[in-house]
Amino acid sequence: MSLPFTSTLTVLSPRQPRQVARSAVWLLALLLNGCLSSQGIAPVSQPLLQDKLALGKTISEAPVMAWPTEHWWHVYGDAQLNRLIEKSLHDHPDLKKATARIALATVMAEQSHAATLPNIGGKVSSSRERFTELSFIPKPWAGRFNWNNQATVDMSYNLDLWKQQKSAWLAALDEARVADAEMQQVKIELTAAIVKNEIQLAAEYQWRDLAQDELDDLRHEIAIAQKALAAGLNTQLALSRLEARLPAAQNKLVLIDLHLTLLKNQMAALSGEGPGAGESITRPTLHLSASVGLPDRLPANLVGRRPDMVAARWRVEAAQKHIQSAKAAFYPNINLLGYVGFQGLAFASLFSSAGLVGNLGPAMTLPLFDGGRRRANLSAETALYDMAVEDYNATLLKALERISSQLSVMQTVEAEMTNTRQALDKSEQTHRLALKNYRAGLSNRVESLQTNLLVLQQKNVLVEQEAARLEAYAALMLALGGGVMEEAHATQARP
Repeated sequence: MSLPFTSTLTVLSPRQPRQVARSAVWLLALLLNGCLSSQGIAPVSQPLLQDKLALGKTISEAPVMAWPTEHWWHVYGDAQLNRLIEKSLHDHPDLKKATARIALATVMAEQSHAATLPNIGGKVSSSRERFTELSFIPKPWAGRFNWNNQATVDMSYNLDLWKQQKSAWLAALDEARVADAEMQQVKIELTAAIVKNEIQLAAEYQWRDLAQDELDDLRHEIAIAQKALAAGLNTQLALSRLEARLPAAQNKLVLIDLHLTLLKNQMAALSGEGPGAGESITRPTLHLSASVGLPDRLPANLVGRRPDMVAARWRVEAAQKHIQSAKAAFYPNINLLGYVGFQGLAFASLFSSAGLVGNLGPAMTLPLFDGGRRRANLSAETALYDMAVEDYNATLLKALERISSQLSVMQTVEAEMTNTRQALDKSEQTHRLALKNYRAGLSNRVESLQTNLLVLQQKNVLVEQEAARLEAYAALMLALGGGVMEEAHATQARP
């Protein structure tokens, strides 16, 4: 229950210090102590101290590199990739939706700000009515129909002594910053998705070339077996075994062509276009020679540029201000109310000194009993704060884990690629020897074709490992924030 108490004053100095009103309300609050209390309601969760977290050898021993630029994907040197990403960042519906969300959050912040400012409005009314003869209306108006007219300017101003409205406004500003950071996160995730698809597209084209070479070699081997059978130098069983491998080799090409079509459709959708746009996507020309490491080893600096970290931090700030606003609701508050204008029972002298009316004075709200509504609201805001803090902690741990994991993946893939290149060199050497023996008449053509199959198998493995390396670099850029967030924004993610 809130009891309003109003008093009309003929003179109220606009220079009266707010401290006097606050002192009076404090005295009243002490007298009413025990009616409503926020005692026992406090947050439980605490943000993790970033610089106290153990990073491990993978991060602490990583080579040093410069911070990635905003257009970090340019290191792949693929003009088609650059064009697709630029198109996506301009036309994708998710980004337009995120932009609308920022506009909505900004408007809501403006609405909250309006509650902290004076409210001034005008009111004009005119009605024809019959006045009772049993009230204060004197004759000749009593018992007759006449006009009742009023034209006033009304004013109200919430002094917001405990900053309830201001805290809600500041929370709304923080939530607008959350929306901005979330849009940056959408940008970097879209970019990473397109980069990943382009890498997969390049790998599929290379696998198709290798699958075509494998099919050509198999057909050549079948042709040799058929000639040998006709000459009585081979058996039908050996030929049938070779021909049984032919459908699987052909299906491999069919399946790769399907993968290429699906990837192009996905990339067209990611760039904000229909499937038809995928038909113009051609073979990528990706290469990566950029150094791999970390630009910083301090956790706060390492993850501070991630948009999701910035958003999580702003959510904590907003939740904290919502708690402050909820606590302020427990205390008495004062509104300044007033109006000035003209009122009369006829039109003749309405706008004259005789018809002038005015009122100016404070209205005090005293919270005494509300059935637990304020405590419930404060408990809810406190729980939301704890949730925001734990979301921040989880985001921090996930960010560091992904940075460490992608570094480990890149190190492992580099080691695997070294071993695969060695195996490929040996396979190619074996194939060259087989060709040399064949040309010297020391072996048949089939043996050289079979050694080439080993070469193709190692090349398939190397293509897969190279794709994994390129994807791990993109994932590392995503884990670092991709250079999308500016340093001014990044500092807001640090405690």
